[in-house]
Amino acid sequence: METVLDSSKYLELSIREAGREVCVPGKATAFTPKSYHLFHYVVSGRGHLSYNGNEYDIKAGEFFYIAPGDQPTYRPDPKDPWSYEWIGVSGSNASRLIHLAGISSEHPVVSDKARDIKRYFDGIYASQSQEKGVFSLEALSYAYGLFARISHPEKAEGHTSAKKAHIAAAKEFIENNYAFAITMDDVAKSVGVSPNYLSNIFKEIEDSSPKRFLIETRMEKAALLILSGQYRVKEVASMVSYPNQLHFSAAFHKYFGISPSEYKKNPIQKVGRN
Repeated sequence: METVLDSSKYLELSIREAGREVCVPGKATAFTPKSYHLFHYVVSGRGHLSYNGNEYDIKAGEFFYIAPGDQPTYRPDPKDPWSYEWIGVSGSNASRLIHLAGISSEHPVVSDKARDIKRYFDGIYASQSQEKGVFSLEALSYAYGLFARISHPEKAEGHTSAKKAHIAAAKEFIENNYAFAITMDDVAKSVGVSPNYLSNIFKEIEDSSPKRFLIETRMEKAALLILSGQYRVKEVASMVSYPNQLHFSAAFHKYFGISPSEYKKNPIQKVGRN
């Protein structure tokens, strides 16, 4: 890659590394000091950071900073081990940008309440070429966007709109995968939030739940398949991820108020989402 297109070569701000890891319980990291600034964003789970004599319990939706030359230790929670993304940055402007954001080794943990910071970590990671440590110019735009976001939180996307974006992403995942045996953990991971957080924002914004939306989607798809007349009830059940026909029929009756066979005879009684 030409130097002008490699964002790891710029003097003002450069990307040194980026990565992702799903940790296992009991893995303690004895950190090797770096010559550049490092940030870890916790995507799911929990963990613990020991840094400059201070102890921090860190959860999904938070990220922590490690200054050049420092050697903290951090470990995943034994019951709910974290997964995280990390980025390393350097350059003549890096320290100033970090200072303006109010981040330091004395205040290393930052909360992303709106859950909109993860996209910058995602963008930098995705901008990495197959050659380790080489990043496209797009990575720099994400890095500057990250610092702009954390330096001016009052200009960040509102909490409500961020929550709506997470709900929309969760619905899209469900609509694309309802035919498979997906769980609420799968849905939450696809959005990059915890299952509890996803459930809470569904309740707050939609007065519903991700599980309810999954049931609604499966039942409405099943109704269309039944009305097509091309499939037996057993086949329809399997097509919306109910391997047991009896369980499917019970769920269908609970949702529509009539059995699948009755629904086929009297489609006028269909009620849609309720």
